[in-house]
Amino acid sequence: MVEVSLCGAFPRSEELVEITRAVDRGRASQAELEQALRRDAEATVALQKQSGLDPVVDGQLSWQDLFRPFSELFTGIQLGSLTRWFDNNTFYRKPIVTGEITFRGSRIDHYFREGLLPEGSLKKAILPGPFTFAVMSQNTAFHSFHELVDSIAHALKDAVSELRRVGYSTFQFNEPSLVSRGISKDELKVARNAFETCARSAGGKTVLQTYFGDAGQIIAGLLEFPVDRIGVDFYATSIEAVSGLDFGKELGCGCVDGRNSLLESPEELKKLVARVRQDLSPKELSLNPNCDLDFLPYPVAVKKVRLLSEARKVVV
Repeated sequence: MVEVSLCGAFPRSEELVEITRAVDRGRASQAELEQALRRDAEATVALQKQSGLDPVVDGQLSWQDLFRPFSELFTGIQLGSLTRWFDNNTFYRKPIVTGEITFRGSRIDHYFREGLLPEGSLKKAILPGPFTFAVMSQNTAFHSFHELVDSIAHALKDAVSELRRVGYSTFQFNEPSLVSRGISKDELKVARNAFETCARSAGGKTVLQTYFGDAGQIIAGLLEFPVDRIGVDFYATSIEAVSGLDFGKELGCGCVDGRNSLLESPEELKKLVARVRQDLSPKELSLNPNCDLDFLPYPVAVKKVRLLSEARKVVV
């Protein structure tokens, strides 16, 4: 059976968006917001289960961006200015690194809602990769980029240990910065060393998820990382760019476009997956969007999830 899962944040419903705005204007309470967040999370989980997705995620609905929760979960991180998120019309708060980065060991249940995920399901935690976290931050505390990445990796390692303790078994590290720009051999080595820290001893399945760029330029290096699966955005990477290698790992096939409202057809996905299998011969194959779905309107994201379910039926 081909695994199908989400690989990032899910959009908020219109109701949740309105309540969030009302809280900002002082017209609704935090309790009302929490109830709406819970309803949305439960609906997101139900959609995944109805569509046969496994492992399941909670949708990261309480995350304003990929890094903001870690200003609470980690020491040494403060929130900075709004900054454009790659080439998207969205923004994130730039983390400002002010001191040694460590995992606080608290509040993790606010951002990783394991209690909403069904009993008996595989549970996936999505985290920022250490390299992308460092690249997208403002460093005011460490003497070198290598030291910054290493400190983040150790904090992520401790967070993963806690997530494993509460029931998560798959740990995905999102690393768009590895492929969104040119990366040197030294930087790739720094990233690989960080994964030796945060991923090798995770105690579950580990995923290095790339998107927003061509993974072909560094795929040979990524295959040396101590992870079980490499996720590739096949809307930014051609199959030819990553073929011709002994893949030797599981491949996360980013076959549904999370930045385009146009719906792919199951037949299109069947052809893409067939080519991926033939040209790459991965150890195992999983199907997922190429990135977060929260760039899309909520109804379109729902349709994309159901499309993934349909795709699995025609590619098995």
